[in-house]
Amino acid sequence: MADEARAKDFYGGALGLPVRGKDPTGMMILGLDGTASLGLMVDAQALHSGHTAITFEVDDLDATMADLEGHGVHFEDYDLPDLKTDDHHIYAMGGGDRASWFADPDGNIICLHQGGAIEYNM
Repeated sequence: MADEARAKDFYGGALGLPVRGKDPTGMMILGLDGTASLGLMVDAQALHSGHTAITFEVDDLDATMADLEGHGVHFEDYDLPDLKTDDHHIYAMGGGDRASWFADPDGNIICLHQGGAIEYNM
């Protein structure tokens, strides 16, 4: 994010992630479930990649989207050969997986994902 106040408003306000403070490098630390956190570097020269920067797993995509829309978040629509969203801004991947995307004020793309067909190996 290019502007710290705007980052706090969006991530802390619209997304509801508690701002826990800053680490020694100046990175803004946002709270996630449990003890997990997200570090957000605020840099006036930062550029977004044009691709998904982060994905949040949610239990109820429709409810989460409705809540975020109530906080001014606008969801993206895509019409690509391998990815087409429906009239509700949702892409059904099969196997019960569904996803939707939105951008932060600097254009960083954020995905919401609901489902269970994708396995994460770390």
